[in-house]
Formats: sequence, C-alpha cells, structure tokens
Amino acid sequence: MTLPTSPTPTPTPTPSATPTATLATIDTASQLKIVNVSTGEVLTVAGGNQAAGTAVATAADNSSDVQRWHVMPMRSGQYNIENMLTHQVIGISNASTAGGAAAVQWADNGTNDHLWAFYKLSNGNYVLKNANSGLYLQSDTSGTITQGARSTSSDTQEWTIDATGAPAYPMPMTVMGTGTGVHDPNMIRDTSGTYWLYGTHNTLAKSTDLVTFTSVASGDISPDFSWWASKNTTGGGGRTDIWAPSVMYANGTYYQYYSIPIYDTPSKVGTNQGAEAVIALATSKNPDGPWTDAGEIISSCGITAGCTTGFNAIDPAPYIDSAGNWWLTFGSWEDGIHILQLDPATGLRLSSNNTLYDIARRGAGEEGPFIFPQTVGGTHYYYYFAPINECCQGTNSTYRIIVGRSTSPTGPFVDRGGIDLKDGGGTILLSTHGNIFGPGGQSVMEGPTAPLLVYHYYDGSLNGAPRLGLNKLTFDADGWPHVE
Repeated sequence: MTLPTSPTPTPTPTPSATPTATLATIDTASQLKIVNVSTGEVLTVAGGNQAAGTAVATAADNSSDVQRWHVMPMRSGQYNIENMLTHQVIGISNASTAGGAAAVQWADNGTNDHLWAFYKLSNGNYVLKNANSGLYLQSDTSGTITQGARSTSSDTQEWTIDATGAPAYPMPMTVMGTGTGVHDPNMIRDTSGTYWLYGTHNTLAKSTDLVTFTSVASGDISPDFSWWASKNTTGGGGRTDIWAPSVMYANGTYYQYYSIPIYDTPSKVGTNQGAEAVIALATSKNPDGPWTDAGEIISSCGITAGCTTGFNAIDPAPYIDSAGNWWLTFGSWEDGIHILQLDPATGLRLSSNNTLYDIARRGAGEEGPFIFPQTVGGTHYYYYFAPINECCQGTNSTYRIIVGRSTSPTGPFVDRGGIDLKDGGGTILLSTHGNIFGPGGQSVMEGPTAPLLVYHYYDGSLNGAPRLGLNKLTFDADGWPHVE
C-alpha cells in the first residue's frame, strides 16, 4: 500500500486536442479486436512471441488470444494497451520520438511511450496517439506497425475498435458480510479450516466458507508495545496503526509480520516526509491472538537528517524455501524491493546473514511484494507478485498486479518476456476491468482446490469503496499463473 511518504510520480502529459477527432473513452471490461482500416487485418504480436521487444504486427483474424487486447485507464484520457496472450503492453522501440519507429511489446515499466490516447473520427474509426512522441499508430506499406505524423491522405492510421464480448478478466469471487472493505489483505486457513483475513489499519475478519466474512472486534495487534515509543513519538495516529500485515503459521505458532509508519513529530503525521517506517513481529498460538511482542525486524529513516537507509521498511511478507530457510520480502517506491533472511528459531532477522538482496525495482512505482513458493511442471519456483503504480485513489487508482518468478528464493526474478524485475520487468496478472478498479495489495494462499489470489480493489458500483477480491490461480503449460 502506498505510504503517505511515497514520492508522487511525474504527471503524464495530457494529450493535445486533435481538430479532426474527439478524445474517446474505451471499454475496459472486454477483450478488444483492433483492426487496421487500410489492410483489414487485426493488431497482434508477431508470431505470438512472448519475448519482450517483439514487434507489434497485423494478421488475418483467427480469434486467438494474441489478437485480442485490453485497455487499462491511466488518467487524462490515456490508456495502456495490454496483449491478452503475452500480458505486455504496446510501446515504441527505445521510446523513440521519431517517425517510422517500430511499435513493440514490453513490460509495463511506466514509461510514457506506453501511453496512448484514442481519438474517434467523424467516420467512426479511431486514431491512436502516443503520449511520448505525439505521433500516431500506423500500418506501413510493408506491413510494419510504426508511428507517424498525423496524415489524412490514407487510412493506414485508422482503426476500428470492436468489443469481442469476452471479458478482459474474470470477476472476483462473490464475498459478503463484514470485514471485506479491506486494504492489503492477507489470508490464512487455520488447522480447523477457518479462514482469517488480516488487513491494513488493524482489520481482522474470519470465514468458514470463503463467502461470508465476519469482522472480529478484537484479536488484532492494538497494544502500544513499549519499544515503539523510540520509533514514534506522536502517541496516537500512526503509533498503533498496523499496515500490511502478513501471517505465517509454522512450529505451532502464528507469526504476524507488520509495518507501522514512523513520525518523529506530530506535525509530520500524514505528510510526505520520506520512507520512515518499521517492520516488526508479533507471535501467538492462535490466529486471532493475543499477540506477544517479538520485536523489530528492520526500520528505515527516509529523508530525515543523517539517514543512512534508502529503502522503505514497509509491506513485509515471509516465506519458507525448499530447504527450510526463512525469508522476508519487503519494500516500495524508494529503491525497490528487497529480501532478508530470518531465523526460524525466533522469526527475527538472522544475525549471521545481514545481506539485503535486491530483487525488483520500477521507477513508476512498485510495492507490496509477496513470494509464493510452488512446484509447477516438476520445477520448484518462487513466484513474485506485486502491485505497481498508485494505490488508494478509488476509481482513479492505477494499481495493477504483476508477476515474475525465480528458481532461487533470492532471485534473480524475471517476467514472461525475459526481463529482470530489477530492470522494471513484470508480467501483468490482473488490472482494472469494468467496475473492478485498481486491483493490488495482494497475497497468495493455498485454497481448498487451487491457490487463491487475495487482493483489494475499488468497486465502481459502490463509488470506489475498497473491497476484498478473490480469484483462483491456474498455471499454464509454461508454468505461468493466470486468474480464473
């Protein structure tokens, strides 16, 4: 979840007016077919290739996934355009602003060449304008898809946009009851089969069927642990406000890793003062407490005087590797996502290994990491899930969930297109569709029949209220997850 201390990303340019066209709103709920008017062929990725940098092309329509697209709103009338096979987005090679530069697919790394505005012409066709270059998507005479200055002398820059009727993504599972208006949800199932749902701002709920949830009035970490006073002198406000808890059951004990923002003066509460936060641990023999203070894991000091940390101690998530070693991933906007090693005997940081492993970074924002070990197709992977872009803006939230994987618990993690997550990589797993805005803050758990993606989203039918999202995860023949 985005702390109040997270830096504000650079605003993207607002598309300029086009005299012959009107800025259009495009359907985000459906998979789209984008057809070039000049050739009659549909937009696709050449050869159905998964590799990042593969050329965007056109071909005869065969209704395959690689010929279907999904648009994701990015404010100011702009969109990212996501391919429904590769889950990469359309950009311009090397972010070029030159006419004739090729359109390619790439990881959603937040650069302006991935932003497109759709303008509807008086004849009902559309032109697609690139925010970075100010040029338009076109099909050249050679069949290559490039960008060029606006021309009305031919229809090579004109496209029809047709909703196929197929949903861009499945809807979340139906949930009801109290406690489902949650942020940064983390869920576990106890030994009796009851599901426990933890969330930011000290929320806790339970369910026996994954449908009806009931808020639990007590059981969260609400005591003011004495050592917090040295980290936070404001008393109330942020002092006992738990963020992004993540619970792991091992050794007959529930280990709850949590973060709290640090404010050194009351006037700084809720201000953009830097990445000042602490990650700590509490333990219990029961999923709803009472919780015993186990102490601090790691803290960060943001931009305060004398600060020596560049990371943000926020959004912790533990996991156990195939050899039984314990790890914790954490981090956000400041300098990316990191992993540290834990001591299985205490749940605290392992004193014999002070290494911080850098595993992901994205200039346009990434946070809330979660690693889910899973054996798929005979290979034991560590799947990395994280939300990117901005959270917590209701129906204006641009959050979405990406995935990468590694065969090592500490990386390197790469996406499906072959890009290292330290270089802005990440394959889109779930993004805004229809009334489901800004999915993110995710975790993954073993469900009764399949792994479950647990996340929050903003419900467009409820004025952008936060809601719990649940979807099953399935893995394809290449071992990559998809939502169901």
